[in-house]
Amino acid sequence: MIDDATAPLTDAEVKTLRPAADALGELGVAVPKRRGRPAGATKEQVTIRIDKDVLAAIRGDNPRGWQTRLNAVLREHFMPGHNRTE
Repeated sequence: MIDDATAPLTDAEVKTLRPAADALGELGVAVPKRRGRPAGATKEQVTIRIDKDVLAAIRGDNPRGWQTRLNAVLREHFMPGHNRTE
């Protein structure tokens, strides 16, 4: 049984649809950002073995962002003066 609440959308109705995040944002509902690497990311995932004491020094008191800090150290060592911001 099809009633008005469950009837298929018309082409005109489909054209008015928009992402839920847009509609919820206008209502003041917090919508989480997408996770993961953005499309077209320039970084490559690798596996590397690092001495424990070196890793502890890189992580320091703040374990968040240690890969970014390591990338900056490697960039400065191998590409001096080449400052890249993403």
